Amino acid sequence: MTDDVLNRRRLLARSLGVAAALPLAAAACSSSAEEPTVEFTSPHVSDVPSARNVRDFGAVGDGKADDTTAIANACAVGGGPLVLYLPAGAYRVTAWPDLPDYAAVIGDGSDVTTIGYAGDGPLIALRGKHRVSFKRLGIYVTGATGAAVSLSECFRCSFDSVVLRGGHVSTNYPEFTQQRGVILDQNTGGTAFINCDVNNFGIGLTTSCIQNYVTSSKFTSNYVGVLGTGNDHSAGLSMVNVEFVSDTDPNTTDKHVLIDGAANDWWLTNVWFEGADIALSIGNRDRGGPAQFGLVNCKVAARSVCMDLVYCRQPYLANVQFDSDTQRPAIEVRVDSEGCPDGTAVNLLSSTASDIDPKSFPEGWSVTGRGQVSGVTFVGTVITRAGIGSADLLQAQSPNGAVLSAVLSTGEWLVDRADSGVVLKDSGDNYWRLTVSTDGSVKTSPLGRRRPTG
Repeated sequence: MTDDVLNRRRLLARSLGVAAALPLAAAACSSSAEEPTVEFTSPHVSDVPSARNVRDFGAVGDGKADDTTAIANACAVGGGPLVLYLPAGAYRVTAWPDLPDYAAVIGDGSDVTTIGYAGDGPLIALRGKHRVSFKRLGIYVTGATGAAVSLSECFRCSFDSVVLRGGHVSTNYPEFTQQRGVILDQNTGGTAFINCDVNNFGIGLTTSCIQNYVTSSKFTSNYVGVLGTGNDHSAGLSMVNVEFVSDTDPNTTDKHVLIDGAANDWWLTNVWFEGADIALSIGNRDRGGPAQFGLVNCKVAARSVCMDLVYCRQPYLANVQFDSDTQRPAIEVRVDSEGCPDGTAVNLLSSTASDIDPKSFPEGWSVTGRGQVSGVTFVGTVITRAGIGSADLLQAQSPNGAVLSAVLSTGEWLVDRADSGVVLKDSGDNYWRLTVSTDGSVKTSPLGRRRPTG
């Protein structure tokens, strides 16, 4: 069997060698006859007749020439859907032309096709557009009050493998804190950011509308990564498989996610946070917060506070690990008892203690940790069924785990302390404790009218 396998491998190797030798021999023969020529043809990017290469309209792409007019001319040619192709290069522009519905803007790669913009306000401003897409290109904003992209009343637009970059770093703070990466407003919906990078802005993404999506993307060194604003119960966002990263310099990143008032639904799944002073700041005491906030399967680290729940109607935290970005332990979870009186926390992990302290949450929260549940209210009949053996059905324990009383597997009540027992209240609102002496006689002890507290 082994010899057969080896023979087959040798035969395959010989056949591959012969096949490889043929083009080499042909190349040797042709080279002796004439000097080889090198030709390059740009890749075929679209079958749409109206696809336009900006180089054909005079764009230079050397990072020095102003390519604004050339790109505008490429977009101005009518006849069919627009497919705008920007080959590898650095295109300096002062404005961006209006794009029709269903337009596609395509580059050769987010780091090889770059668009430089030094102006104020948004470079690409879409208004009332549908399904406009951007792929494989980068936008670099250098103006102190500039923005890369703004979408208003737009639906189902998309950004795929796009890099948006500003000028904010710790050493020039606060020069670029007014820069914006993405602005979503006026009911823009269904916008998708896939495999995108949003880096070095004052605010990476600002949203005041619902139902937009970020996935497999990264926010790096923005002073505020994502801002939910508007205070009109509209701002919402879904983020899946997203990273928020920065360094530990306080001038680089203040917050990764900030929701500054009344908002809509926020869903964060498989998200990584590190490098901010406060990783997530949710809601405002005076203005309100989101109607729902979910944080699932996430790693959250920060310099001072990981999760700051100020105001939120229905927060849900599950399978979240908290950590500190410095040697000094960060506050892992901070919950305002008035702004977030109710919520759910399941399987939260602490990197500085054995578990998240249940006292971190208001009494109205349902908190499930390792082997313990707190803050649960049961509605309806609660049933405990005896298992195999004589294990207790219920136990009341002291803080150190000592059993104080129990319901046995037979349904009988047991008190394990001689100085305590059943407390009853008479018709005159007086409390009495029942205890038993060593001869088995039961006696009562008056406790007064005030309800005993233990």
